[in-house]
Order: sequence, then structure tokens, then C-alpha cells
Amino acid sequence: MKRTTFSILVFAMLASGASDANEKSQKVSSQDYGDAWPFTVDSVDLLCDGPSPKALVKTSDGTVYALSGSARSQAKDRGWSDGREITKPDPAMPSVKMDYSNIVQRAQALCGS
Repeated sequence: MKRTTFSILVFAMLASGASDANEKSQKVSSQDYGDAWPFTVDSVDLLCDGPSPKALVKTSDGTVYALSGSARSQAKDRGWSDGREITKPDPAMPSVKMDYSNIVQRAQALCGS
């Protein structure tokens, strides 16, 4: 039984590594956006998971956050956190999170490139 579990674990690690090697990403930061930067972290790596483009970001600690609705709907099953967790409150309306739709579009564009 332990051998089977170990084999499955090794296969999962290899599969994860293979997808990371082919993963396209783009770093964006608060310096790029100024006051319009919507996140509580200084920078993120934009990622896209296809075929239906799911917009994701990865923070420096390796946590992957789901941004788009299609990504958030699969977040729990895929081990992703919800992007709203790192989204700042809107300065004009503190009870509402900042809009990050432009970042979602940039991430989704990575699936097509």
C-alpha cells in the first residue's frame, strides 16, 4: 500500500513539474500600476490555465490565487486560493474590493500566446 501511495505522489510531483516548465507567466507589480494596484502584495506573476482561460496570479511565497470566475469555481478542487483574499479595498468605497479586471484580461491573454 505504501508503494502505491509513493508512486502516486511521485507521479503527481512529476506532472506538476512538467506543467510548471511549460507555464507562461508575466510579472506585474505595484510600480506598474501606481494607485490603481489592486493587491495587498507588491507584485504577482500572471498565469493562465486553459483551455477555457482561467486567470491566476502567483505571489512570491508560491501561493496561486484564482482571479476570474472560471478559476474561482475550480479553486478548491485545484488547490488555489481566492484572489479576493489579496485584493485591497477600493479607496472610494472601502466596503468594496478594488477592480482587477484589467489584470484578469492580461492573465487570460497568456493562454492565447
